[in-house]
Amino acid sequence: MLAVVSTLAWPLVVPGTPLSWAAFGEVGHELLGSLAVGVTLGLLLIGYLRLVGRHLLLVLAALGLVLTRVLDDLHFDWLLIFIAAGFLVQNLSSQGPRLLHAVEGTGEVVYVVFFATAGAHLDLPLLAELWPVALLFAGVRAAATVLAGWLAARAAGDPPVLRRWGHAGLLSQAGLALGIAGNVAKELPGFGPSFGALAIATVAVNEVAGPLLFSAALARAGETAAASGPAEVESSAPLQG
Repeated sequence: MLAVVSTLAWPLVVPGTPLSWAAFGEVGHELLGSLAVGVTLGLLLIGYLRLVGRHLLLVLAALGLVLTRVLDDLHFDWLLIFIAAGFLVQNLSSQGPRLLHAVEGTGEVVYVVFFATAGAHLDLPLLAELWPVALLFAGVRAAATVLAGWLAARAAGDPPVLRRWGHAGLLSQAGLALGIAGNVAKELPGFGPSFGALAIATVAVNEVAGPLLFSAALARAGETAAASGPAEVESSAPLQG
């Protein structure tokens, strides 16, 4: 959706840029090609996990450092590729837990680098001006999330506690939103930096409020140690983590 909307909006934000079918052809190439490459990568990862399964951290690091650059040069979306590959491994094979364990092992380093980079590009004077708009964006997103979560839970026939609190785990956001904001800031030098600062400010609001609300929802649902008795905590131990 983002790729299609960006293609439609490009002539509006960049004067002199025509809207043509060729632009949609490029979008199709990027989306369909990225999905195809992601499926191929997922199948290769499944085969590697089954047949070898060793030095997985090195394999993931090589994929992250080498493939991202190569895929950018080939005009594929590496975010979509890795999402498709991970989805395939998790849902169409029994190797999902092994892949997740390896990815979690690199999480701390990736988070430090990713958020340090985002913070280094943050324009504090501009951010001070954009905080009211960021709060408005965060509020609109939160309202839409609450409504969508309630409707989805009602349609699925979920228990009342999920209808009331199921949305709480969806308010936090970070990685993908910041990645998209970085792409916009790079591709649109006119207002891209302002948009990037606004996106980071909105993510910051959601990152502060989201975990607090999620913790409260877990307590209300009786899913935390503080809200459960010893026997319940022990019986639910395999589900924690």
